Amino acid sequence: MKIIKLNKKHMEKLLEIDSDCGHEGDKQGCVNGKYMKKELAERFKQKHEIFFGCKIGEELGGYVTLKPFFPGHKHCELYWLTVKRKFQNQGVGTKLVRFIEEYAKKKGFRKVCVYTGKTMKKTIHFYKKMGYEKINEFPGYYGYEMGNTTAILLAKNI
Repeated sequence: MKIIKLNKKHMEKLLEIDSDCGHEGDKQGCVNGKYMKKELAERFKQKHEIFFGCKIGEELGGYVTLKPFFPGHKHCELYWLTVKRKFQNQGVGTKLVRFIEEYAKKKGFRKVCVYTGKTMKKTIHFYKKMGYEKINEFPGYYGYEMGNTTAILLAKNI
């Protein structure tokens, strides 16, 4: 497994990962097709995130993004983490999170924050296992009419 920096030329591969990940909180069917293509294009255009991927052989198995700004002194945000189903439970997500933590530490950050949906029990468990602690809950954060509407903010000192 090798971590590489990604850019918009990787967009089709990232869309492939997003559509294949089986996103735990996607009850509205947003993590697919046209919606994700538009979202991803906008995220690259805004340049608010740094994208990194995990290459397994010749295949991109997952990716993570970091927003190098977040409220609080020297805080950053792990914004997006996703792994193809066939590579899940093989340490890819763990490797990507640890990479982001080390990258952030080298850049002078002292805390990594991440939002996830309250209904995403496996995801919350994963981050807690990685040393993240719950900071707060934000009902209605995602703006959906039903399903995964409440966000959980977790953070870890690095």
